[in-house]
Amino acid sequence: MGRWTRPILSLLAALAALSASPSRAADKVTAIVGGTLVHPEQAGAPAEKDVTVIISGDRIQSVGPSSTTPAPKGATVINAKGKWIMPGLIDSHVHFFQSGDPFTRPDAFDATKIVPYAKEVARNKARLPATFKVWLASGVTSVADVGGPMWNFEARDAAVKSKAAPRVAIAGPLTSMVDRPQLDLGDPPIIKISSPEAAKELAKKELARRPDFLKVWFIHRKGDDLAAQEAIVKATGDAAHEAGIRLAVHATELDVAKASLRAGADILVHSVADLPVDAEFISLAKKRNAIYVPTLFVREGYTLVLLGEWKPTPAEQRLADPQILKQMDALEKVPKDQLPTRAATLRKTGRPAPNTTDMKNLRPVWDAGITVAMGTDAGNVGTLHGPSVFREMQLMRDAGLTMPEILLSATVNGAKVMGMDKELGTVQPGMLADLIILNADPLQSVDNLSMVHRTIKNGVVYDPVKLTKSIR
Repeated sequence: MGRWTRPILSLLAALAALSASPSRAADKVTAIVGGTLVHPEQAGAPAEKDVTVIISGDRIQSVGPSSTTPAPKGATVINAKGKWIMPGLIDSHVHFFQSGDPFTRPDAFDATKIVPYAKEVARNKARLPATFKVWLASGVTSVADVGGPMWNFEARDAAVKSKAAPRVAIAGPLTSMVDRPQLDLGDPPIIKISSPEAAKELAKKELARRPDFLKVWFIHRKGDDLAAQEAIVKATGDAAHEAGIRLAVHATELDVAKASLRAGADILVHSVADLPVDAEFISLAKKRNAIYVPTLFVREGYTLVLLGEWKPTPAEQRLADPQILKQMDALEKVPKDQLPTRAATLRKTGRPAPNTTDMKNLRPVWDAGITVAMGTDAGNVGTLHGPSVFREMQLMRDAGLTMPEILLSATVNGAKVMGMDKELGTVQPGMLADLIILNADPLQSVDNLSMVHRTIKNGVVYDPVKLTKSIR
């Protein structure tokens, strides 16, 4: 090969690559200059000061000291001096078919005389563009919806097509041990299954829509046959695994969580809340390499709304869907004798004793080396899409996790739930450009995580203030 042959061949190969992917030649370049870079993937590592991040198209091109990483000519420059850069947040448990308002779960308490459920569902479908925006405004660049009606798949499609939406992973209707007819408008989010054969049939229907997960709502009541229920979970898990996807399971009791893990659960979407986790649970979870999503706030959200005590946090006032905020005190305006039964009973008897077992289980689960991913169960009553992540992470801190651990749970570990840990969760060359720029140090407090200056998803830069102002 002659002296000039190799360089010429390299040039021709590069030109051929450009012609094969013409969009790459015109990729927009963004330079985030002079910020302090936080590394959640490096446990205990200090933040890196005066860093420049170069984004080309939808990927991070380079990361380095500002002194040796100049902004390319023609790049859009974001001055990040005095600000912090980190991966975008990931919420590993949400539900788009629910809004967070008092009317979104008539099976929990029936307020349909105030707002008919069909009207609530129609609102949620039509309001998806606003819901997407509040996630981005809150610094959340990916969410995992772990169960809803078949129109969940349309929500995922809408997110892909939207100019302002997080990444969305989806499960379809929940394989359930119990029925919820109050939620069935012809496209039920929860379907009662009584046998492994029926579980396989439902899985087949869902797999035709290419879900990211299959989900089981494992409700075990006194007198139920746990072994028979476990067989249903296993049938669903086998179908998921044969299709190359994972099984997510709602299992809030220790025995039920163990049965779920034996049956093949890859993701436990809630804490164990009835008893302390034990050695058997730890062993099963580690053997399955399972992910544990605590969802510590969601029960309190229901209680606060039903008692008339729910008040928006400063982050929710700034970032939540204003339409939902206007409805959060709707029950307070209803005469007590006309309140839904559960709300009336709560207001008469007072606040129930708080459940702290889920809080106490978080530290032992983490210390055992089980992957913990931050998730809110957003959409449930009182748990709003978007800024609910800050309530959740504060409870994680109250439960004993450090800020570096919480950031890890909300980035790297969330990327594992999304099935994208090779492309998301860190700010490194080659990774997808999903990151946030903050006005305050996220290693110091959860509140600082809500101080989002810019959200960048797939290389597109969003101003949270403009996003929220665009929501009507």
